[in-house]
Amino acid sequence: MTLLEQRYRFVLRMLPASYRAEREEEMVDAFLDGAERIRDEDNARPSWREIASVAALAIRVRAGGLGAAPRYREMGDAVRLVALLGLGYHAVLGWYGVAATLVSTGVVGDLDPEYVITDPARLAWELASTAAGLVAVAAFATLALGRVRAARILTWLSLLHVVVMTGLGLLQVTRVGLFMWERTIIEQALYLLAMAAPGVALLIGYHEDAPVRRSPLLAVLPLGLTALYLTVNAVTLQRLTSYTGDGPTWVAAWTDLYGLSAIAVGVAGVHCLVRRASPAWGLALAAVAMLLGLMRAPLLPLDAESIATQPLGTTMIAQFAALLLLAAALAVVSVRSLPRAARASS
Repeated sequence: MTLLEQRYRFVLRMLPASYRAEREEEMVDAFLDGAERIRDEDNARPSWREIASVAALAIRVRAGGLGAAPRYREMGDAVRLVALLGLGYHAVLGWYGVAATLVSTGVVGDLDPEYVITDPARLAWELASTAAGLVAVAAFATLALGRVRAARILTWLSLLHVVVMTGLGLLQVTRVGLFMWERTIIEQALYLLAMAAPGVALLIGYHEDAPVRRSPLLAVLPLGLTALYLTVNAVTLQRLTSYTGDGPTWVAAWTDLYGLSAIAVGVAGVHCLVRRASPAWGLALAAVAMLLGLMRAPLLPLDAESIATQPLGTTMIAQFAALLLLAAALAVVSVRSLPRAARASS
């Protein structure tokens, strides 16, 4: 065995053992045929392009689709669920942005004229953000309708807006010399990671062998959820303003979009644990719970005194910890159930 062949076989170890057992020799022969004039004396190595192609194949095999082994089909379904749930969350954010813009520009509602946006620069900024939100809405809708390629393009266009806006915000922070700006950078990095994860899941999970379902009802679901959220939020705000003091302010942490999402994920996660749902749902909800935790992290109070004295801060920290614990429990239970699915295929 030549040195180059040894290195090719080492690279192929990224692939699952069952896949290598069927196709390793064929793949090694193909690689060696393309490098027939290279000798060991040349310290031959696989090219970065070849390594990248094997890595991409390894990810695709593990995110199995139609015809895949049960273990890898479950893992692939989990990745696709993360993409669907995450992009659905982005779509709700997009519809909420539309509603907020209509109110802030005085188109609907009875906002005090003093707070209506009239400055051209601020108005352009607001409209740009709304347009990006509508791109996120379109990304989810196209995925729900089975147009995967269009969903990919729209998703990354929407994320490009998030990256640009975050970069501009960090630039402003560094210019004014804000205290603890290092923490701000870490917070924004966590937020970007959480926002980009559904796009990465879309890219990985929806390959050419992935099952694609078409549901017009699912495409419009974020609009209904946004209407429900606005209703709950309006009722809660009205109730809170009827109180005096700071006692009930912790309720706000459960009735904003994040809090309601955390409740929904928590209920679904506990249901999966109790009913022993499929590993795909367990892994997907574990990932979503972790991503929600990352999105909440930038809002956590920094000093111990505020944590001890503010019910809102205490509630936020409790949410963060509960989501991480739920994610860990779901991941452990779901991963342990994966070998049973693999044995079923043998």
